[in-house]
Amino acid sequence: MTINALWIPAWYELDQSIVVGVTEEFVFHKTVANEALTFYSGAKGSDAVKATGTISAIKHNVLGDIESVDAQGLDYTLVLQDGRRLLVNAEENPGLIYEWVDDSWQPSDMVITDWRLAVQFASLSPLTPIK
Repeated sequence: MTINALWIPAWYELDQSIVVGVTEEFVFHKTVANEALTFYSGAKGSDAVKATGTISAIKHNVLGDIESVDAQGLDYTLVLQDGRRLLVNAEENPGLIYEWVDDSWQPSDMVITDWRLAVQFASLSPLTPIK
């Protein structure tokens, strides 16, 4: 059974890194009835819950299939399924994109206004409160 969650960046090193095929513990915002499961970021003051799961897919409505999002540091690195690598500023100009071209980071013409990612889990344990 596939479980879906949203990864919506808050930038500024507040987000969790995600990788297709990796099994680990993830933290989510505590949900109310009929609310989408959303990865926790430090930007909101809501209660958090945790669960262990295996990510089977990460998708973006413009970029397509994504292999990984490394949210460590003040620039996030995205690796797309087609092999392209993007560096996304997460501090001074959140969302500003650079592409890896000819062995260096080059400014990109791409403009993404909605960075939310659809994350599919192949498995996810029950959500438990964080103490």
